Amino acid sequence: ANCKSSTKKSTATTTITTTITAKNSTVPSSIADDDFAIPIKIYTSSSENHQPTRAAVLFIHGGVFHDGDCNSHPTIANGLANLGLVVITASFRNGKEAPHKSNITNLDLKDVVDYIQKTWKNLPFGIVGSSSGGFFALTLSQSLGPSIVKFCIPICPVADPFKRASYLRSSISGSAKSDGYNIHHDVAKSRQILSKQLSFWKDDDSMQEAGGSLSNPKHRNIPTLMIIGSVDKNVPFSVTADVQTLATRTIVIGGKGHEICDKLIDEEGGGYHCYLH
Repeated sequence: ANCKSSTKKSTATTTITTTITAKNSTVPSSIADDDFAIPIKIYTSSSENHQPTRAAVLFIHGGVFHDGDCNSHPTIANGLANLGLVVITASFRNGKEAPHKSNITNLDLKDVVDYIQKTWKNLPFGIVGSSSGGFFALTLSQSLGPSIVKFCIPICPVADPFKRASYLRSSISGSAKSDGYNIHHDVAKSRQILSKQLSFWKDDDSMQEAGGSLSNPKHRNIPTLMIIGSVDKNVPFSVTADVQTLATRTIVIGGKGHEICDKLIDEEGGGYHCYLH
């Protein structure tokens, strides 16, 4: 099914109407004997002044390495499309369905990248990811390298899964404040997040290795813009601190929490409306 929305851009002299179209499709898995078709959603825009498309972007949703799909974050997908980008979101497999050591998540994401590269081969390609999707955006960029990835934008990324797990464990044990976390989740919320994260990672060694690979990246020449909130309870500053050396620029938005909003509003059928919506 296709869905359309319109936005208006105003200047001192004229008003430009932009129409955003979202189209559902699928990408076949390249895994042998796997009949899974990866659901994707493609956001494109058209405007009265016929501005050229600037780039093709894979937006990787968040969801604690467990939840989410191609419909999860319509606000940012529409916002990126409104900037003149082709935006592709995907329902890749992760969590207990496809734990880290299976490598299925990375293979699903690479299959979607291959599709984007073939379909929009004349456009620059970039990756945007939020929360756990920000981790995948960073690792996928490092895997593909600058010859393919022309820019990367991780938003509140779980850049070091082990450090995030350590923070959650401090919150659960009641030692968060003494361990240096000025703001933190309550015990119940921390347990919920940690349980979902561990459904994907399974063990501390895997999380430590993942964080270490990003703090010592192979490619430092991919333009990378990291965006974080100053009062993020899901991803404290310490989780992104080491990886900020990888970023070309880091923007900290004061007074905003995870995914750049005061709180997540999960509307039925509407996904997460945040990102300064």
